[in-house]
Amino acid sequence: MSSYYLFGSPFVSLALSLIPLLLGWLGVFEGFSYIVAALIFVAAVIWAVVPVETKNFVKQQYDGAVKEFVAGMPDTKKAD
Repeated sequence: MSSYYLFGSPFVSLALSLIPLLLGWLGVFEGFSYIVAALIFVAAVIWAVVPVETKNFVKQQYDGAVKEFVAGMPDTKKAD
Protein backbone atom coordinates (compact mmCIF):
# COMPACT_ATOMS: atom_id res chain seq x y z
CA MET A 1 0.00 0.00 0.00
CA SER A 2 2.81 2.41 0.77
CA SER A 3 4.35 1.92 -2.67
CA TYR A 4 0.96 2.64 -4.26
CA TYR A 5 0.77 5.85 -2.22
CA LEU A 6 4.24 6.89 -3.39
CA PHE A 7 4.07 5.93 -7.06
CA GLY A 8 0.32 5.97 -7.80
CA SER A 9 0.56 2.95 -10.10
CA PRO A 10 -0.94 -0.41 -9.20
CA PHE A 11 1.54 -2.18 -11.50
CA VAL A 12 4.60 -0.59 -9.88
CA SER A 13 3.13 -1.21 -6.44
CA LEU A 14 2.52 -4.88 -7.22
CA ALA A 15 6.01 -5.35 -8.68
CA LEU A 16 7.67 -3.76 -5.65
CA SER A 17 5.54 -5.80 -3.29
CA LEU A 18 6.52 -9.05 -4.97
CA ILE A 19 10.28 -8.47 -4.60
CA PRO A 20 10.51 -9.40 -0.88
CA LEU A 21 8.04 -12.23 -1.38
CA LEU A 22 9.93 -13.81 -4.27
CA LEU A 23 13.35 -13.36 -2.68
CA GLY A 24 12.01 -14.84 0.55
CA TRP A 25 10.74 -17.90 -1.29
CA LEU A 26 14.11 -18.32 -2.97
CA GLY A 27 15.94 -17.80 0.30
CA VAL A 28 18.34 -15.21 -1.15
CA PHE A 29 18.82 -11.59 -0.20
CA GLU A 30 16.07 -11.84 2.41
CA GLY A 31 17.59 -9.12 4.56
CA PHE A 32 18.03 -6.85 1.55
CA SER A 33 14.47 -7.36 0.38
CA TYR A 34 13.05 -6.56 3.81
CA ILE A 35 15.23 -3.45 4.03
CA VAL A 36 13.87 -2.28 0.65
CA ALA A 37 10.30 -2.88 1.81
CA ALA A 38 10.97 -1.00 5.06
CA LEU A 39 12.57 1.93 3.23
CA ILE A 40 9.56 2.22 0.92
CA PHE A 41 7.26 2.22 3.95
CA VAL A 42 9.34 4.88 5.75
CA ALA A 43 9.46 7.02 2.59
CA ALA A 44 5.67 6.81 2.30
CA VAL A 45 5.22 7.84 5.92
CA ILE A 46 7.58 10.79 5.49
CA TRP A 47 5.90 11.81 2.22
CA ALA A 48 2.50 11.69 3.96
CA VAL A 49 3.53 14.39 6.44
CA VAL A 50 5.22 16.67 3.89
CA PRO A 51 3.24 19.90 3.34
CA VAL A 52 1.16 20.15 0.17
CA GLU A 53 3.17 23.15 -1.07
CA THR A 54 6.35 21.08 -0.99
CA LYS A 55 4.64 18.23 -2.84
CA ASN A 56 3.48 20.66 -5.53
CA PHE A 57 7.00 22.09 -5.85
CA VAL A 58 8.51 18.61 -6.18
CA LYS A 59 5.91 17.69 -8.82
CA GLN A 60 6.70 20.83 -10.83
CA GLN A 61 10.43 20.09 -10.68
CA TYR A 62 9.83 16.48 -11.67
CA ASP A 63 7.62 17.46 -14.61
CA GLY A 64 10.24 19.99 -15.78
CA ALA A 65 13.03 17.42 -15.56
CA VAL A 66 10.99 14.86 -17.51
CA LYS A 67 10.21 17.40 -20.25
CA GLU A 68 13.87 18.36 -20.48
CA PHE A 69 14.91 14.71 -20.64
CA VAL A 70 12.37 13.87 -23.33
CA ALA A 71 13.32 16.95 -25.38
CA GLY A 72 16.98 15.88 -25.29
CA MET A 73 16.32 12.38 -26.57
CA PRO A 74 17.25 11.69 -30.19
CA ASP A 75 14.50 11.14 -32.72
CA THR A 76 14.17 7.41 -33.38
CA LYS A 77 12.09 7.76 -36.55
CA LYS A 78 14.04 6.91 -39.67
CA ALA A 79 13.84 9.29 -42.59
CA ASP A 80 12.62 7.50 -45.72
